Amino acid sequence: MSFKQFIPEIQEEWDAYWKKTSVEDELGLIKTDGLRPIFAKLLTKKGKILEAGCGLGKWIITLSRQGYNIQGVDTNQYALKKLKKHFPDAKAKIADVQDLPFPDETFDAYLSLGVVEHFEEGPEKALREAYRVLKKGGVAFIEVPFDSPLRKLARAWTRTVPVIKTPARVLLELLGVRKKKEKIKMRFYEYRYTRQELESFVKKAGFKKIKIYPKDDLSDQRSIALWLDYQKLQKSEGKMFELNKRGSLVKRMLEAISPLTYCALIVAVARKS
Repeated sequence: MSFKQFIPEIQEEWDAYWKKTSVEDELGLIKTDGLRPIFAKLLTKKGKILEAGCGLGKWIITLSRQGYNIQGVDTNQYALKKLKKHFPDAKAKIADVQDLPFPDETFDAYLSLGVVEHFEEGPEKALREAYRVLKKGGVAFIEVPFDSPLRKLARAWTRTVPVIKTPARVLLELLGVRKKKEKIKMRFYEYRYTRQELESFVKKAGFKKIKIYPKDDLSDQRSIALWLDYQKLQKSEGKMFELNKRGSLVKRMLEAISPLTYCALIVAVARKS
């Protein structure tokens, strides 16, 4: 069963997220994005590419400038307006990745980068649409959060600590020494998948020849996984994903073992036969 990640109900929705996110910062992160070598190896400038769930369109801007024929769709109108303000030539429109407004076998490549994990009902419908709009021989790139061994270990620890502390906390609350802890309302945010789970979903949609790649930032000074999950490894007053010296050392040690021990994301590359 895929791991469900919840966040506080009061946490901002997508409009607020895109309003505070800079297109320039997004483009800056692409310089060391782990997808770059994968795209360089497998994407072709001859075919048509769709990014399903493009957000601010950092890949649409980057790949368009490199000569690729790419267009995007997203359900967030604010994000698309911000994209077109920064890059007026962007080919992007409002559409649902679970019900795409394109005929069968329209595209040679399909990009889904951090999208399908947000559907609580599961990724199946979006992946079936990906398969439908791809031409035979077309390739899909499906990036999702990874339930890594490090994340599983950290989760086991965070579950153990409350069990140890709970009896003492309850006693202090009964004695009136400590105020009773209020429960925070939570809502579903995303799934985190194992390699086997992602491969199973992609196969179920009809794809063949599936290869799973680990993905993190390529720079020694940045890490998506370590920055997101370990506040003490973040660089003080640094930009997104920037690590302090301890964080950079931890990343190098984990990389020496295997990126799959800690990486935040995995990418399934699959072909339509």
